[in-house]
Amino acid sequence: MAVKLVTDSTSDLPKELAGQWDITVVPCNVHFDDQVYKDGIDIGPDEFYDRLVAAPRLPTTAQPSVNDFVEVYRPLLDGGHDVVSVHLSAKFSGTLNSAYQAKEAIVSGESGGAVDPARINIIDSRLTSMCLGMVALEAAGAISRGGDRETVARTAGEAIERSHCYFLLDTLEYLQKGGRIGKASAFLGSLLSIKPILTIRDGEAHPVERARTRARGLQRLLDMVRALGPLGRLSVLYSTGAGEAEAVRDRLGDLMPADQVVMARFGPVVGTYLGPGALGVTALSR
Repeated sequence: MAVKLVTDSTSDLPKELAGQWDITVVPCNVHFDDQVYKDGIDIGPDEFYDRLVAAPRLPTTAQPSVNDFVEVYRPLLDGGHDVVSVHLSAKFSGTLNSAYQAKEAIVSGESGGAVDPARINIIDSRLTSMCLGMVALEAAGAISRGGDRETVARTAGEAIERSHCYFLLDTLEYLQKGGRIGKASAFLGSLLSIKPILTIRDGEAHPVERARTRARGLQRLLDMVRALGPLGRLSVLYSTGAGEAEAVRDRLGDLMPADQVVMARFGPVVGTYLGPGALGVTALSR
């Protein structure tokens, strides 16, 4: 019996990678006033950031519905597959709760024949963006090697513990307005010229450092990644500055060849809180 991997769109996985590794991505939702868009399906990064900058009010985001998950899980289970479903931090979103409710509906037989609950593993990654994406890729690798559900879930859990992410922002405005600022609220009293560097720890955004200039922030980002030691995976992300992200990738060439670094965009849901000008590096230690 094969295993199928499911994640959500806050993983910011490039579509070609998700397709290559047979990862099902459940889209979260972005609301601009009364218009609702499925992340990565109805709206992509370019259109999203143009609208984000122009919009008089910050868009809101919403987790996938319980039915969205049922519609993903049920065909996989009916096809004879087990499911490992790994998602963004429960402290950021109700996505995990929707997944659990979908599992309960399937197990109880509310949405077709009842299913053994052991056939669905749901995992809180306590992460988001490509940190979550890299965990999904590690789990997909275990599937490609013939791993069973328990092996795949264990691989995901081990990858979570080896995950590191650093995000350099132009402003905390979007994180604050969106209510996802977490421990990074410690930076709110900073001067406007300060460029905050954040990480994700224990499922929340935590402050790492205040950089006085963008250039200094980029250098500190590189220094912190190099301090991690040997890496198994590396990704560079951006919201609106592709050239800057490519330059960061090239400067990290001593850690990993450029063709092995995953280049990705902060998608609409994550971008709602990070805003334009955000740049991130995520890594998995060996």
